[in-house]
Amino acid sequence: MNKMNITSFALKNDKVTIVFSLLIFFYGIISFLDLPRAKDPGFIIRTATVVTYFPGASAKRVEQLVTDKLEKEIQQMAEIDFISSTSKNGVSIIFVNILEKYKKMRPIWDDLRRKVEVGTRSLPQGITTPIVNDEFGDVYGTMISITSDGLTYEELKDIADDAKDIFLRLDDVAKVDILGEQEEVVYIEYDNAKLANLNISASYVKNILEDKNIVLSGGNIKIDSNRLSIEPSGNYENIKQIRNTIIALPTGERVYLKDIARVKKSYKTPSSFITQKDSEPAVLLSISMKDDGDIIRMGEEITNKMQEVQSKLPLGVQLDRLFNEPKIVQGIIDNFVSNLLQAIALVILIMLFTLGLRTGFIVAVLIPMSILASFIIMSVFDIWLDQVSLAALIISLGLLVDSAIVMSESIMVLRQNGKTIVEASLQSAKELKVPLLTSALTTSAAFLPIFLAKSSTGEYTNSIFKVVTITLLCSWFLALTLTPVLSKYFMKKEPKETKRSKFFKVYKSLIVLALKYKKSVVFIAFVIFIASIKLLDLVPKMFFPPSSESSFTVEINLPVGTAIETTTKQVSKIEKFIKEKYISENSKKEVVNFVSFIGESAPRFWLSYDQKLASAEYSTILINVQEFEQMAKIRKEIEYFVKENFPDMQISTKSLSMGPPVKKPIEIRISGKDTEKLFDISSQIKQELSKIEGIKNIVDDWGLRTKKLLINIDEDKALQEGISNLDVALSLQTSLSGYQVTTFRKEDTLVPLILRSNETTKDDINRLRTISVFSQTSGKNIPLSQIATIEVAYEESVILRRDRLKTIIIGADVQTGFNALEKFEEIAPFMEELAKSFELGYYYEFGGEYEASGKANDSIVVNLPLAFMAILLLMVTQFNSLRKPIIILTTIPLGIIGVSLGLFITGSYFGFMTLLGIISLSGIVINNAIVLLERIKLEQEENNFSHYEAIIEACLNRFRPILLTTLTTVFGLVPLWYSGGIMWEPMAISIIFGLMVSTLFTLLFVPSLYAIFYKVKKD
Repeated sequence: MNKMNITSFALKNDKVTIVFSLLIFFYGIISFLDLPRAKDPGFIIRTATVVTYFPGASAKRVEQLVTDKLEKEIQQMAEIDFISSTSKNGVSIIFVNILEKYKKMRPIWDDLRRKVEVGTRSLPQGITTPIVNDEFGDVYGTMISITSDGLTYEELKDIADDAKDIFLRLDDVAKVDILGEQEEVVYIEYDNAKLANLNISASYVKNILEDKNIVLSGGNIKIDSNRLSIEPSGNYENIKQIRNTIIALPTGERVYLKDIARVKKSYKTPSSFITQKDSEPAVLLSISMKDDGDIIRMGEEITNKMQEVQSKLPLGVQLDRLFNEPKIVQGIIDNFVSNLLQAIALVILIMLFTLGLRTGFIVAVLIPMSILASFIIMSVFDIWLDQVSLAALIISLGLLVDSAIVMSESIMVLRQNGKTIVEASLQSAKELKVPLLTSALTTSAAFLPIFLAKSSTGEYTNSIFKVVTITLLCSWFLALTLTPVLSKYFMKKEPKETKRSKFFKVYKSLIVLALKYKKSVVFIAFVIFIASIKLLDLVPKMFFPPSSESSFTVEINLPVGTAIETTTKQVSKIEKFIKEKYISENSKKEVVNFVSFIGESAPRFWLSYDQKLASAEYSTILINVQEFEQMAKIRKEIEYFVKENFPDMQISTKSLSMGPPVKKPIEIRISGKDTEKLFDISSQIKQELSKIEGIKNIVDDWGLRTKKLLINIDEDKALQEGISNLDVALSLQTSLSGYQVTTFRKEDTLVPLILRSNETTKDDINRLRTISVFSQTSGKNIPLSQIATIEVAYEESVILRRDRLKTIIIGADVQTGFNALEKFEEIAPFMEELAKSFELGYYYEFGGEYEASGKANDSIVVNLPLAFMAILLLMVTQFNSLRKPIIILTTIPLGIIGVSLGLFITGSYFGFMTLLGIISLSGIVINNAIVLLERIKLEQEENNFSHYEAIIEACLNRFRPILLTTLTTVFGLVPLWYSGGIMWEPMAISIIFGLMVSTLFTLLFVPSLYAIFYKVKKD
């Protein structure tokens, strides 16, 4: 006996097999309970930002002197996919995007830092050191607000600091960021007229404050045998010391700073970032999880700590959960586990009903055992429980049953032929172990392109390949070991010969008819296939659907250059509308709560959320509704309110997205050198888009040009007065925006001292000419109007580039009932025609869903030849034939017939998950065809049937297993269809309808094509 025969070992040591199976059962349950949970497998955000501040510089100067120089260095990196940049007044932001084939990001980010360091050497004076942020992709899935009726921002910040320390001590928490805190400053406010009367300037006061507040060693001195350090006093320690700073006047008199200026502690105005919860000021805590953390456990720990912290806070201070990803993950996992259990129950019932209690039980036991064994191996390979891995288990259900059905049926047939259980089991294992392994491997190979896909979408879904492979190999192993042992104990000792039902007689007559008209059968199948491809054109296209979570965002954009005070005022009106209509006592309370981020976007609280950096004209409101069904109505009402009341405001309400992030579903990029020409092309495109039905919120990312005041200094007059350009700039900054003179330490915080004009003159444009300019050399105070003129100029408020070319992105949303991919098909002819008029160096690209879906699909399609070769090699090895693999591969496209029919009938859509469904379907079709052709061979060799009779007999013998595989797969996927969510719906529909149709073709088309290839005729 072959020592490597696992079936003989299992039968000989049946008690060991049973104990081993029990160990798998119990350890599988333990593994399931211990497996880490997540919403989905996630993907790497391959983007880092390089932020450089250049105070006072215009967008054009920032682009030329900072952005361009850094981009030249960064683009030398071989791993770069593309570089995009934003140059605004005083700041350069570069987004470095890495090719999706790279997974180890740390060495790449280290290289980026070295390139930035080299580029920094050629940057002008006055810039801050460039900040490289490679944590741009961190997800803060928990947000907690801290609000109070009477506490100041400083007091809220103290509470937030204490709470942060508490949450950071939790095992699964990686980072806690505090959002919405307002920077404390000390303002020294003066009156220009008062300083002029005293014949001093703001610059003079600035110099005195800088000289007074020092932290400088006085050296050291040796006294006797000791050396003592010397520390001169002088640095500020409190507000009183600042107020009592002595100012020497030109007349020789001395006054205190408090006599000529108002010294007050306050918060920096204008604020750069404000957070509000339900329209009230708030400070937020955003919490991210460690890479290897358990999100559900973390969520429970945070809940417990929140209750503990809340119990110790003063009355009126409230902690609220604004976003709770752990709760969302728990809901998704519970739903999918419920779907899995329902699917298992349905499949077991089908087995018991169709195979009888004894055989049905033997086959049914394999289902939970295979799943539990898979959990054990998943824990070894660090595969988490998420909606993708659980969906893969559901897909595998119908496939894993096939091994047990074929094995148990073969044992039953051999028993009827007089073999003992052991003899029947060993012969069945000998005949079927290679075909069943080949079927498992070819089915697994069909998922290989998903695993090898070098894209974010491939990362998101590659656990499907791993889980399906693990589950099928587990079922194959158990079919060869546990199934024979169970057959030994539960299969009837004296089997009765079963008679074939009327279904078999009907099917036999259909086979005979199909073989008689085999060419017609193949031709009809081909015609139906072509028709189904045409039908697929009528099915809506969508890359990834929106999430079904009951949260959405409202993105608000005012004209570029809008002051943050104006933005705050406008957002407050929207907040008031939301609060009164959806939260107040008089409303239906359709909204749970909402949080506003003014001047910046929310942190990345959702993996697919498209985070934006700080901008005074931008705001985001995150709204949590009571019921998902209410969301569409609320979104529509908010959009209507904004459009009616704020005509210059751009608003976009967005559901949380699934899959890789996409900024706008429709995006067209126009790149070139000349801004004017780009604006002209952009205008034509926006005009054309406005004519297309279903497209809304058409915008470009440059916005309108903004005004600025140019101070034209008369060099001759300035030199006569001893005034330099630096004197003018410093005097203007001090008088208008305020100039940071120095800092003083408040415990562990440095508080800036800002010298500025008082509120009555600071923003008074009519008195701009009267501002005194102080000469650093002569000490003179000269009115600005004597040495300079003022004029209004227009400039780009922002300059956006992609791969070092100026680029305008025209973006748009689609209305409900329309989809972006179809709209791109309408836009394409116009763009092709327009591009013919472009000058050399100008070009366009499609972005949005078109680009994202193209990248995702291409990353899979490029690996299809490899999967094809793997499947072909396995089948050629199995059959030692080329004709049989060709027959099997020819059946794969026929599954498309059922897919297009199913999507059309159910009104679903064709997207990335549909593509995965088709790949899954092809694996099942291959599986059925392999075992059918192997059976034809067995009928010829072992039962001495003629070629024609072998085809008919093989089809009849495989009829029930193929039908049962179809039934178990279809019923196993029903729960995923009706409760798996819109993301998994098209995949389930594709497999269910595709398999039902392809089963028909497997049972009739395959024998007909086989008969043609082998020239089989009736005896």
